Amino acid sequence: MSKAGVSPRQIMSSLRQSNPDLQAISKNIYNEKYRIMKENLAGRTVIQALLEELGQAGFIYNIEYDQNGRLTHLMFAHPLSIALTKSYTNVFVMDCTYKTNKYKMPLLDIVGVTSFNTSFYSCFVFMQKEEEEDYVWALTMFSRILGVEVYPLVIITDRELALMNAINIVFPRTANILCVWHIEKNVVTNCKPHFTEEDDWVAFMSTWTALINSHDESSFNEAWTNFEAEYNKNVVMHFGNRATSRGEGAHSNLKRYLQVSSGGLGEVKERICLAIENQFHEIKARLSSEKIRHPHKVGIPFFKELITHISIFALDELHKQYELAKSNNLSSQCKGHFCRTMGLPCAHMIREMKFEALQLNSIHEQWRIDTRSFDHGASLDDGDEIGVLLSEFKFKYERMPLTQKDNTKRKLTQFLGASLPLLLEPNVQPHKGRPLGSKNKKESSSTKRDPSAFEIMEEKSRKCGHCQGGGHNIRTCPLKYKATRPSFGPATPAE
Repeated sequence: MSKAGVSPRQIMSSLRQSNPDLQAISKNIYNEKYRIMKENLAGRTVIQALLEELGQAGFIYNIEYDQNGRLTHLMFAHPLSIALTKSYTNVFVMDCTYKTNKYKMPLLDIVGVTSFNTSFYSCFVFMQKEEEEDYVWALTMFSRILGVEVYPLVIITDRELALMNAINIVFPRTANILCVWHIEKNVVTNCKPHFTEEDDWVAFMSTWTALINSHDESSFNEAWTNFEAEYNKNVVMHFGNRATSRGEGAHSNLKRYLQVSSGGLGEVKERICLAIENQFHEIKARLSSEKIRHPHKVGIPFFKELITHISIFALDELHKQYELAKSNNLSSQCKGHFCRTMGLPCAHMIREMKFEALQLNSIHEQWRIDTRSFDHGASLDDGDEIGVLLSEFKFKYERMPLTQKDNTKRKLTQFLGASLPLLLEPNVQPHKGRPLGSKNKKESSSTKRDPSAFEIMEEKSRKCGHCQGGGHNIRTCPLKYKATRPSFGPATPAE
């Protein structure tokens, strides 16, 4: 039950339901878990045991440690995650999450996008800091999983400058899109205090929204000119992903498995594995299902070449464009925005085709399901290179004199018998600090994140529903309390 992520309290409740006369308390469960952990360590350090488990389970992983033998970086990718990553290499969301482990190490969560427009965990990296060199190391390890000369089309991040610089270094051909949601929240945090009238703020946000929703470079330049006058981009294929909300959702899902922020790296790895395995089986089941069924609305000749070959999500998006092409609401000029960003034909293209059946070659491979099986395994692309080296070694060894053969075998035995140095647990990392104005809370094991600066700003700007004042709500409004409080003034004399 512990391996399934069940807490000791829930284990105790389950045992009592099956045996009401059980003479045990929660402390017994904790003691048994500790005994099992010490038995599994078998004299190894926690980190050495973790690395051996990763190797035996077929993970791809790598580490960095300081001069004292303390772990500073740990990257690992589950075999199932590697199969998904090699199948979907186009779009990734990268973002750090916190409060996941007792060492307070930031966890870089790399999330991919499937044909069904759902997310999957691709790779995890525990880092000592969030500086450019840390991100370069993490992304270099991630690039090894993708393979030689494989570059994502798009990586979506918030405005983490160190991560953005690392992307330019490791993936120079990849477009880095900044999260629109985070940009808008930064606008709220930094601009709203300068507006005293609500109408002025609404007008400003309307102009800003028109700017960020520009379809192409020319419309952006026009909107930017208007924006500058009032208040003194190349289009990339992102398949509808312009915000890191997918990453935030992945963080939230992961923390439901973690439950607490006080676990060691081994415990966190076990919970991550549960999340990945459940996610993988859901994706695989959906793949099998969509290969044999389709929505009733696309059962027309126009979609006949696509059914069971592309995802239902892509079929739904195409159906919207098909209906738009048939309507009278279609604009006369095609800006090509939908096609260039989604990898699907737009309504103008459908109308130009005179509604002839769409062919598979007009659909981007991101949406294809007929060519996917997720059976690539966890091997890296350097397997062939190792095979060539081994063949060359065998060829030369067979032609060596006996003395040289003995020396070669001795060196090979020493190499195979070598082990990692004694590795210790990471140092506990200091927090970056809460935004100015957040409440000073005591240390806890909660995985809930601290409020962001924009959330603090929004909280300050909220008005009471009773008196329209700030700093309180309708339940704590002093005026409401004063209005409802009975009056105990001097009594009126009786006549």
